[in-house]
Amino acid sequence: MRKNLIIAVAAAVALACVCPATSGITGTLEAMQGTIGVMLTEAPAMLTELPQAMATPESGQPGTIRGHLIYPAEVLVAQRIVAFDIATMTAAADVTTAQGQSEYELSVPAGDYYVVAYTLDGGLSAGYSKAVPCGLSVDCTDHSLIPVHVNAGETVNDIDPQDWYAPAGTFPEMP
Repeated sequence: MRKNLIIAVAAAVALACVCPATSGITGTLEAMQGTIGVMLTEAPAMLTELPQAMATPESGQPGTIRGHLIYPAEVLVAQRIVAFDIATMTAAADVTTAQGQSEYELSVPAGDYYVVAYTLDGGLSAGYSKAVPCGLSVDCTDHSLIPVHVNAGETVNDIDPQDWYAPAGTFPEMP
């Protein structure tokens, strides 16, 4: 748009310079004003045709939480992964994985969440806790859950509820 305007102005100036009579300059300037007027009239329509990728996500659009799963045994058991709304501690979303499935994905409204994985019987749980980025070694003693902030339309990756080593009762019970 701006490039077209610059080209139109440059062309009008060039034409004005080669026209010997004053009426030629006046005609050129009137044509230039007409071109600029059309371009300014079309600009709002051009702006509404921006690609969808350029648009800002709507606040009602869900976000996504993705992560990797482990289990402290030879077999990766089926798990139920739950995103708890931090403000209410209610389940905002959950998914059940199949045995051997090492990744999960949850669709959630924009907000803040804790993510916990459970064995299907609810007997054991693993959280996305401070022990996970610490490396899950014996030196990682902080098992508090890490808040996960999700914006509308955003995907938050590497939210890995892998802390199976927290003391019993550390994480919320399976809903």
